Amino acid sequence: MKKKVLLFTTVGVGAGLLYVLESNRRKQAASIGANDSGRLNDRGASMATIEDGEPTVLQSADQNPIDDQGTTQTEASHLLKEIRDTAFDASNERLALALGRSTQEIEQWTSGDGLIDGDVLMKARALAIHRGLEVE
Repeated sequence: MKKKVLLFTTVGVGAGLLYVLESNRRKQAASIGANDSGRLNDRGASMATIEDGEPTVLQSADQNPIDDQGTTQTEASHLLKEIRDTAFDASNERLALALGRSTQEIEQWTSGDGLIDGDVLMKARALAIHRGLEVE
């Protein structure tokens, strides 16, 4: 009886240890620079090559589409400006409140200095539809 208890305890401890080690391995792999889809996360982007004082990841960001409609950073910035000017009386504060972002982010995005992500673009399009604006 004692042998069976010892065997089951050993197997249970081993399974728990294996689970913990595998979980830790996944966390470390994600923090190194690539997530499960193979795209760079923030840590990997910080290791990009620098050309003329700018990371190459940021230089190529305008060429990569943000969403499934092929919207680039320039088009997204123009879209945000259009929505801000027509639906929010040209107020960065009102647009920031509606998107749940800071005014500083809105200013960066509309000036072309910040990177707009797909989530913001999706929310902006939904706001435009909700307010009766036709955006492309």
